Amino acid sequence: MLGILRHRTMREGLWVAMGQLLTAIAGLVSIRVMTELLPVDEYGRFTLLVGVSALVLGLVATPKLQAVLRFYSDAKTQGRITSLRNVAKRQIGQQVAIAAVLLTIVGALVAIFTKQLWFTGALIAFLLIVEAARSFELMLLNAARRQRSAALVQAADAWIKPIFAICMVLLLGATSEAALCGSIIGGVLVVVLMYKAVMVEGLGIGSESDATTDRISKIQLAEIGQSIRRYALPLAPLAVFGWFSGMGDRYVIAGMLSMSDVGLYAAAYGLASRPFLMLSGIIEQTLRPVLHEAVASGDRRSINSAKRKMVLMMTAGAVLGVICFMVLSDVAVKIFMAHSYHAAADLMPWIAFGYAFLSISSMYSRICYAFDATGSILKLTVASGLTGVLVLVPAAMIYGLRGAVVAVPIRFAVELILSYVFSSRAEENYFSKIADGSAVVP
Repeated sequence: MLGILRHRTMREGLWVAMGQLLTAIAGLVSIRVMTELLPVDEYGRFTLLVGVSALVLGLVATPKLQAVLRFYSDAKTQGRITSLRNVAKRQIGQQVAIAAVLLTIVGALVAIFTKQLWFTGALIAFLLIVEAARSFELMLLNAARRQRSAALVQAADAWIKPIFAICMVLLLGATSEAALCGSIIGGVLVVVLMYKAVMVEGLGIGSESDATTDRISKIQLAEIGQSIRRYALPLAPLAVFGWFSGMGDRYVIAGMLSMSDVGLYAAAYGLASRPFLMLSGIIEQTLRPVLHEAVASGDRRSINSAKRKMVLMMTAGAVLGVICFMVLSDVAVKIFMAHSYHAAADLMPWIAFGYAFLSISSMYSRICYAFDATGSILKLTVASGLTGVLVLVPAAMIYGLRGAVVAVPIRFAVELILSYVFSSRAEENYFSKIADGSAVVP
């Protein structure tokens, strides 16, 4: 049995690795072409507009997507996958629709007092809707361990959106709005292809039959909805601090320095973070369902095995990544960026150092998620975000962009230390509740 499980995990890991590799290549090609087409300030503005969509997505969708991921194994055991899907889709859809309307209105109002185009808010709203639809289906596919389908969707998204963004920039001009339009068109195409070519999870073979769904009472559906809300509630403010930890520094740089500095910083960040994101994505998407299934079964040996593999593999990759960027930053910049962005080479080792800490920290954070310690995740992200502000602002004031980039490894080092402490406590508390009979299983 263990041999079968290992074989399945390895097969899934290969599909995840393929998806991550294709995504990384697409990201590198995109950086190269977009930095050739967009001036540094417009590239910076484009990243800020996309960042607004990412923030709102984190607020209205990501917390409940994490709940779906956590409760999928329990729903599968109880034969309630379709019910979980329907309840979560309704909750997320309602919040995304409200957010999209507000983004459109706010964007139109901002345009009255600034040089921003009146439809910029609507573009961000459309991007939000598309990203929410794709993220919802991807989360379910990953929870179901359908890694081949998830990898294909992820790779298609990584290639199609930049291609359309480039086409729209060539067609409409070198502006951030043109790139945003292209991303939306490409995202819509990805979602359409996903529903046409991939059997979405919860509606196909192996999900509940109509008769089973009919037998699930309104009270049981309400319990599923309440479980999702209860799990997701601490993650709502987490989205704000998590977004700031990942993207908020660009807005601080825009306010304190210049849009050109934002563009240079974003280009360096995108290139230096890519290998770490790829590796952490492979490890997490492969072993996260294994960890959740082990937690759902209460098998301590399987839990410890999954945890150990996640942390050791990520640590080895992180160390190798830092060494590579310390030695090869100049070469990487010359290959993957336009000449006007070559000053980013000095920034990349610092960002790589920070992402080494962050990628290892993400493994411990995933352990907290698995043991329902979303409150600990909130504390962790708040601490990291506050550390980032306290270091970034004075550093940028005194040393400019170089000071801002030095803040990256400092705040992520704090996050790594805290994530280790919180994950250990989360596991201990979870099994204490199991022993007391007070653990709640939705």
